[in-house]
Amino acid sequence: MQDYTFSKAYKRNHNKKFIIIVDDDKNIRFILKTLFAKSNYQVETTGNLAGLHRLINNFSPDLIISDVKLPDGNFFNEIPDIKKKYPNLPIIVISAFSTLSTAVKAVRHGAFEFISKPFDINKVLQVTENAFDELSVNKKKLKNSENKDFNKNLIGKSEPMLNIFHAISKLIGHNLTVLLTGESGTGKDLIAKTVHDLSNQNKNFFKINLSMDNSKTIQKKISNLLFENSTIYLDNINEISLSFQAHLLNLLRNTFSKIENENIKNVRFIISSSENLIKLIEKGEFREDLFYYLNIIPLNIPPLRERKEDIKDLVDNFLNLNQIKNLPIKSMNNYASKELENYSWPGNVKELETFINRLVILSPGKLINEKFVKSELDKVKEQLNNDFSNFSEIFDLELENFFKNADISRYSDCLYNFLLRKLEHSLIRKTLSVVNGNQIKASRLLGLNRNTLRKKINELDIEIIKKVKS
Repeated sequence: MQDYTFSKAYKRNHNKKFIIIVDDDKNIRFILKTLFAKSNYQVETTGNLAGLHRLINNFSPDLIISDVKLPDGNFFNEIPDIKKKYPNLPIIVISAFSTLSTAVKAVRHGAFEFISKPFDINKVLQVTENAFDELSVNKKKLKNSENKDFNKNLIGKSEPMLNIFHAISKLIGHNLTVLLTGESGTGKDLIAKTVHDLSNQNKNFFKINLSMDNSKTIQKKISNLLFENSTIYLDNINEISLSFQAHLLNLLRNTFSKIENENIKNVRFIISSSENLIKLIEKGEFREDLFYYLNIIPLNIPPLRERKEDIKDLVDNFLNLNQIKNLPIKSMNNYASKELENYSWPGNVKELETFINRLVILSPGKLINEKFVKSELDKVKEQLNNDFSNFSEIFDLELENFFKNADISRYSDCLYNFLLRKLEHSLIRKTLSVVNGNQIKASRLLGLNRNTLRKKINELDIEIIKKVKS
């Protein structure tokens, strides 16, 4: 293709889609131009906004692909004027500054898609083809969401979090049901609130903890909270019984029917689970029909161990919030942040936040160094190891006594199941005793699904004894 010059008019081939690529990196311009040329598109490139305006003035482009930060300005500031002239023009934004803020701004400004750098060129080509196939997508009505802000505490630059940001940005402008899954402490509540804040016209946010109430109470709460412009967040759906699940399915069906028949506008349901619902279905502990009814927009929140590159940014954010929490103002050096990546963080972001608060209180100086972080992490690991070691020693002694005194021949082919059943019985019985028979608290403490706990209580014939308060 002949290079574009402004002294000589460039002849437009109207049999081909015309694409403008804007990026100050000439290598990216070359790669994308080569990619699209091979795919039978007509392409021109420029490294700045001035060149973009000259190209737009000379041609009627079919699509623009642009970086955000350019030498002579921010591309976001140019999109409104471009959209005035070409309201249906698809715009694809690419950026190395990949945050929830960037993704949301791209959609709010009317971009068809946001792609983070470094990108897969095949994905760029696929998105481009989708843009040409679905021009109607560019006509989203986003005016009502322009003044809403995103939650700045939702942080991450890792690929799993970029995928979450991208998915959240796509939820603007509609109120489809969202199903959040992820381990405890990953930030499902934060993401639920963020999705609500970005929802079209939604003002009211109501959270209902499904594990804390019975089905009749939940039904009453949903009925009372069913207002226009509302988000209803149903938390801990994995902790309700199969009978409750059946009731909830009917309740949701009737609720959606009421929303439709009474024309109640802008109502979104967000559901959360700390367990993989597919696995619960396989175990017979979750209704398949309820899962498929809720699984419209699924978002799986990654555990912290799968996004350790986000730890430094998370720590910086926690430290910046110290003034609001009335905690000492302190900072942490880069080596200290690296130390934090050596731990698995089973409690995820919540555990990290708690640990940072502990460091802030206990560290002697204003700068938290790597030696102090390492010493505190060693204490956490040692405590876990000691707890396990002490338990193992006690259990070894009990097993030794058992093998000395028992007639082993009685347990031929069943010793493993016998001992496992005994251990489960004692563990569950004692845990229930500690929490005064509260099965919700016991299931959380044991790390078992509530339905699984009920099943084991019945199978093991465990008597639940509640202490009478004096």
